[in-house]
Amino acid sequence: MNKDIHPIARITSFLSSLEPASLGKLDDHYTRDIDFRDPINQGDGIDDLQAIFADLFKQLDNIRMDVTSSQGDEREAFLRWNMYYEFRGKKRELPGVSFFLFAKDGRVMRQEDFWDASSGVFEEFPGLATLIRGARRMARVRPDRHH
Repeated sequence: MNKDIHPIARITSFLSSLEPASLGKLDDHYTRDIDFRDPINQGDGIDDLQAIFADLFKQLDNIRMDVTSSQGDEREAFLRWNMYYEFRGKKRELPGVSFFLFAKDGRVMRQEDFWDASSGVFEEFPGLATLIRGARRMARVRPDRHH
């Protein structure tokens, strides 16, 4: 791990080149007690994070992360990203945001990912997709245009 590289640049580089072989290098980028959260998963510790990432590579094909912007400092940061992948033979794109809290050595000690699970994952299942579309129609705000 190169401590001369800013933590944001280091985690951006890691995520942008993430592949199954990267899982052996998680200790270089994450603390042993990493606290990880996303809309579906929750992990406490590097072993949980490795299992979550390994499962991602089992479920999805040709995963590529494209970090589009970042904001933060040596203590915490936000990254906007798009994840491109294939699922059931179809190409997909999932936009999201990650929050990172860095340890003093620059490794990530907390990561919270925010993305729309209803369109990014759950809509892949026919029954759930119908329920989600119906719920969206019911919840949608309809502005009154007669003011």
